[in-house]
Amino acid sequence: MKQKIIIEQHGKTLFKGKVMNMPIKQAYIIAKSVELFDDDDPCIIHISYVIQHFVTVLLELFEKADVTVIEAKQHAKTLDFLDVKSLDGLVITLK
Repeated sequence: MKQKIIIEQHGKTLFKGKVMNMPIKQAYIIAKSVELFDDDDPCIIHISYVIQHFVTVLLELFEKADVTVIEAKQHAKTLDFLDVKSLDGLVITLK
């Protein structure tokens, strides 16, 4: 995945880089690994697969809405996996 994103909150950049490197809560990685692989101590291969799953979730939001900027609060349930303090004021831009 070569897509890049910028995650900002109230004008402050929290993350800028490849979508594969976006901050994801460890608990969500483990939970998805358990769901998909019955693995509560995922190896790097399982972690990579789980990260790819969350990347797909995010990119589908951009694709379905046909936009390059998403306000996270409008998709709070879907984007709860992001490792940020709060989704309030969070804006994600696809580059």
